[in-house]
Amino acid sequence: MDPLFNPQSVAVVGVSTSKDNLGKNIVKNLVNFGYGGKIYPVGPRRDQVEGLPIYPSVADLPETPDVAVILTPARFVPDIVSQCGERGIRWAVIQTGGFRESGADGMELEKRLVEAAERHGLRFVGPNCLGVMDTSTGFFVPFITLPSTYRKGTVAVMAQSGGMGLSLVERLSTSGVGFGKFVSLGNKLNLDEAGYLKYLMEDPKTDIIYFYLEDFKRGREFFQRAGQSSKPIILHKSNTSPISRTIAQSHTAALAADDRLVDHLARAAGIVRVRSVSEAIQAAKAFSMPPLRGKNLAVLSRSGGHAVVAADTCGGFGFRFPPLSEEVLEEIRRHARAGVIRLGNPLDLGDIYDLNVYFGIVELVLKQPDIDGVVHIHVSHMPVEKDATRKLLIRLDRLAEEYQKPIAVVVEVPFEDRVTVEKEASYPFFLDVREAVEALAMQHNFHSRIEATPVAGEKEAGKPPWYDAAAAWIRSQRALGRQPLAHESLELLEILHIPTAPWKLTRSLGEARDAAAFLGYPVALKAVGESLLHKSDRGGVVVDIRDADALAEAWRRLGSLSADLEGILVQKMAVGMRELIVGGYQDPVFGPVVLAGLGGILVEVLQDVSMRLAPVDRTQALGMIQGLRCSAVLGRYRGLATADTDMAAETLVKVSLLIRHFPMVREVDINPILLKDRGGSALALDARVLLEKANDEDPLL
Repeated sequence: MDPLFNPQSVAVVGVSTSKDNLGKNIVKNLVNFGYGGKIYPVGPRRDQVEGLPIYPSVADLPETPDVAVILTPARFVPDIVSQCGERGIRWAVIQTGGFRESGADGMELEKRLVEAAERHGLRFVGPNCLGVMDTSTGFFVPFITLPSTYRKGTVAVMAQSGGMGLSLVERLSTSGVGFGKFVSLGNKLNLDEAGYLKYLMEDPKTDIIYFYLEDFKRGREFFQRAGQSSKPIILHKSNTSPISRTIAQSHTAALAADDRLVDHLARAAGIVRVRSVSEAIQAAKAFSMPPLRGKNLAVLSRSGGHAVVAADTCGGFGFRFPPLSEEVLEEIRRHARAGVIRLGNPLDLGDIYDLNVYFGIVELVLKQPDIDGVVHIHVSHMPVEKDATRKLLIRLDRLAEEYQKPIAVVVEVPFEDRVTVEKEASYPFFLDVREAVEALAMQHNFHSRIEATPVAGEKEAGKPPWYDAAAAWIRSQRALGRQPLAHESLELLEILHIPTAPWKLTRSLGEARDAAAFLGYPVALKAVGESLLHKSDRGGVVVDIRDADALAEAWRRLGSLSADLEGILVQKMAVGMRELIVGGYQDPVFGPVVLAGLGGILVEVLQDVSMRLAPVDRTQALGMIQGLRCSAVLGRYRGLATADTDMAAETLVKVSLLIRHFPMVREVDINPILLKDRGGSALALDARVLLEKANDEDPLL
């Protein structure tokens, strides 16, 4: 993908000297930003633009350029791409709109465009995009005239919206960070988020990766690759309404709303998810500083009030304040004017007016082995300090690099001085104490994950030992022309070797009495029928039945519940204090996904779940369970012993393999799984399985 950012030559197709022509803006940007390669404008009339001759076609160019930038009416684009391919051009940036976003005619043009590109092995950005920028090569090809200055940096900005992307690069350039590469992704018809991510993870000029996405084309591959990245990835995912408009028929599908799933996958992959440009800038600032390796901070402030606010904020994020060394304190005493400020950490520097002294104090603090980073709050409202403030920021930047410890600098200065800082600063700075501390916390969380628990990639397992039996069960169920009933779903659990509470389907009161006597009281009765998918909501479950009389009364009540009653399931009562739900489903964007959470009838109220791409291994499954917000209730709690989560983890692994190997299994719920104390295993009490209808291409027919 290097030619997209560092081509030796570029053809700009769609250029004329007309007043409203946008193609000439592309040429002008290339010239203004110092692009060093050859520029070949292409347009229908021979003329000149920016002193360069306009060629009538790609075929007339004196050489084959590395990249073609195309901005012509959409109806011409497929043929132009064919001409580029025939000329040997292998990369293009197609800025033209009017494809899928414009309806059926656009879809047909899009089909022709894809066919032309595939025929010639040509890869392209877009269509319907703003273009590409690279600050290290001067390759700037948006079709709008850009300002002549952007700060160089190492942040790559990949934005599905050109406007959002431009907002970000502008803000990065005035935040002391800058950017390196920019791509307006457009329709992602050829190159998509997963492809860009793969390239940027290996790009030596990129240290931080930012994506603004409104949808995913290859979301599964994107998150799998992200989990293997040592570089921080910032994701701003908008358009968060559910992708699927169908009514969920299981707890799993109801809980796994699309945006919530993105949250879980981002967390698992170590992606920093943001929801605004401001948050994205904060994250970029955080990762532009040296890494914070521990949680010990020093807070140095010229204002006592700001120091108090910083201390409160740091405490909320779990940061600690080691005592400052005697060497640091002695240096402060030497320069303090009144000597009335109590010395400690956080440290109020309000009694010192020489900014050069501040620099020396910060350096001594950084030398302290038990200090991992500094929050430096610089408050200055004196015009005479304007130049000294600018120099202090430069020197603090050098200190941070020298000692490889972050200095989160908070700048509280008059508006005019802040504008100067924004124009000149080459080091990230913050305008608010909380923003600075949050950035350090964000950074620490990321580096802790990288150094402690690298995220494993997806493991493609072979067929499990129960594969053939599960396939036979699926074939038999689909032949019935309806969704599996409760007892049939429990049969699948037995095929998967998932322990269940003993049960028997009965169709008469006599059969129920015999089953209860065999299983042993107390028992539960559960009505079984197509309309009883959520039995509890319909009053279809009676628990803790302790004798034959109570059984008969419950049987009569359940027997009149539904016209499509298939029978009544008698199940041995199992007692336990803690329950989990384990589930899986086929997501329309991400494919097979598994879910674990606190279970029972309140599962959708508690909303305490963890989700991952399937399949997962046992370690990942246990991590999902232990990562629940309320996982503390699974440990020793109020006289309870630690719950046995091993079987639940094994169940999660099996469900993940089931939905990975059998895409026709649309949804699986096992709820609840009753957890016994450690050493006592666990039991599945209920299950629900939903299958896709069979079709002619189904491999299991």
